[in-house]
Amino acid sequence: MKHKGIRIALAVIEACIGMAAIGGGIALLIGAMDQWLPVTFLQGTPFSDYIIPGLVLTIVVGGGMLLAAATQFIQREWVVLLSVTMGLVMIVWEIVEGAIIDRYEQAVVPSTMVQQVLFSVLDLVIIGLAGYLWMTECRSQHVPILTVITVRIRQASSVVVREIKHENL
Repeated sequence: MKHKGIRIALAVIEACIGMAAIGGGIALLIGAMDQWLPVTFLQGTPFSDYIIPGLVLTIVVGGGMLLAAATQFIQREWVVLLSVTMGLVMIVWEIVEGAIIDRYEQAVVPSTMVQQVLFSVLDLVIIGLAGYLWMTECRSQHVPILTVITVRIRQASSVVVREIKHENL
């Protein structure tokens, strides 16, 4: 198996993030975080309580990361794409979490900031490692189709440019 070390690193990072997300999601769902994240933090958002964010964190983020970790050693292209997708999902989660929660001074504590920075860095590592796998293992299989698509896009854009120039004359 090519790049076994990279796949092990991805599996470990994704499993750790997945377990943390499931733990955090369950904590939101059962109200264990209420003393640090009161429902008033959700004012002005589409959420009236932490049920939906807890479910998204548990199922989408946690479950998706664990799926990505569990499938890391299957030699399929979709596994690499799943890792990249989950890295992007986590970045979006961190941005939304920051936009909703970090607007309150009492929510911005050093441990929260460290956690957000740590997960953001790990998300970028996931995207980078999965991108490397894509470029080294999967990309060569798609070069002919990518070349055809690129040529077609260039042809279509040149036709559009000619039409625009013709209309402006």
